[in-house]
Amino acid sequence: MNTNRAKGMAMSVIALMLLAQPAAAGPVINIMGRVATVCRVSLAGGSPRVAENGKRDLGRLTELCNNVDGYRLVLLHPAGLEDAAVMVDGQRIPIASDSTRTVIVDSDHADYRDRNLTLLVADNTLAVPVNIEAQPKGMIF
Repeated sequence: MNTNRAKGMAMSVIALMLLAQPAAAGPVINIMGRVATVCRVSLAGGSPRVAENGKRDLGRLTELCNNVDGYRLVLLHPAGLEDAAVMVDGQRIPIASDSTRTVIVDSDHADYRDRNLTLLVADNTLAVPVNIEAQPKGMIF
């Protein structure tokens, strides 16, 4: 388990325990803390080559974002890709040929997930450079 993730989980548990209402009337101590916004994405295990059918396995997408308002994952790609799409866990998302950015995940809550990611391009397309960025939606601390 990632050290930052473990620290964040521990802080969350401690905060919940401290904010719970005491059973007996008496002094109450409220503690409030701010956790830094973490929003990141990574790819692992993909292939740099495009298969004959136009599929390029980009690998396993791991996303982590603790922003309470959610996040977006944006695929950065060159313009001019004709009939191209990306598959996120089997869901086809078209890539507009006149764009260089395609939103592939739009979440309204914090999350930690793993997904399969595949790029679909024309058969004669050579290697396509892509990148993915994570964008938190709400306030950033």
